[in-house]
Amino acid sequence: MKTYLIIFLFNIGMASFAQITQIPDSNFEQALIDLGIDSDGTVNGQVLTSDIENVTNLDINEKGIQDLTGIEGFTALQVLDVSSNMVTYLSFPQNLELVELIFDGSFHLVGIDVSSNTNLEVLRSTFSLLTELDLSNNINLLELSLGEPSPAGTHGIEYIDLSNNIILQKLYLENLVSLGVVDLRSGNNTGLLDVYIHCSLDFGVLCEPFPCLMVDDVVAALNNQFPYSEWEAMVTYSMDCTAGLNDKNAAKFSIHPNPAKNELFLTSTNTSGNLKIQTLNIQGKLLSTQNITLQNQPPLDVSRLKSGIYFLNIEDENGYTTTKKFIKE
Repeated sequence: MKTYLIIFLFNIGMASFAQITQIPDSNFEQALIDLGIDSDGTVNGQVLTSDIENVTNLDINEKGIQDLTGIEGFTALQVLDVSSNMVTYLSFPQNLELVELIFDGSFHLVGIDVSSNTNLEVLRSTFSLLTELDLSNNINLLELSLGEPSPAGTHGIEYIDLSNNIILQKLYLENLVSLGVVDLRSGNNTGLLDVYIHCSLDFGVLCEPFPCLMVDDVVAALNNQFPYSEWEAMVTYSMDCTAGLNDKNAAKFSIHPNPAKNELFLTSTNTSGNLKIQTLNIQGKLLSTQNITLQNQPPLDVSRLKSGIYFLNIEDENGYTTTKKFIKE
């Protein structure tokens, strides 16, 4: 009986000692080895959970990582830099202590979920392929910085709702060519003093129309009173930035196919009139401008464009502007 008991306890101890976390991406594991985190020093698809569970700061910038499976084992992680990798989707449901997240130069990233990270205070990214960013659960967010000083096209985000981020102190939105609406009706705009919102195309041409901001006090904003007088923002202010979206005079456009190979078709349900079409690359460089009549317009020729992401700025005869993103195969 004593022999069996000793063996049983020994096996329990070994099982506990041998707890592992799977790391299927070899580049991710090599990065952990280089940082001295993976104690066995061998790329074998796994790491001892005890090696990673107390890590609070992880910088795996520019490591060629495509799969972050295993990041869930970093349960004490507070600061994470995953910049310049090849990950297409980021999610951190087990990293509940995460305070700072950086994903600069994320040229493959199309989706992110930080809804579980309620302790998140800082989120920074110079570039991604994101078109949506939900920060409604991140009530402790202090800083949001998206974009960089390069020409426009750093993100494809069209709408940002920051109405739940009541203690936000710093907001930098630079060269987000697709950005149309920002909701800042948090009830605490007086605590948000560090604001920079600006967008310019190639050769310094400003992105138009300017983003529309909904704020706590529209009258004060329009009269450049505090705190809005402290903001450096090329924007318009409105009590309801979505009102114009339902304007019967504003043309509604669609483009197809998307992705496109050689031709791109532009259609509208409520206009056949004169249009001004600008084609821009992902860096915001103006590639072409043409004036067309939609009713008689043949397909747009995109055959000469290199594979990548582009934007169409479409201005209708009433002066309303719509931006559409498309992919050239």
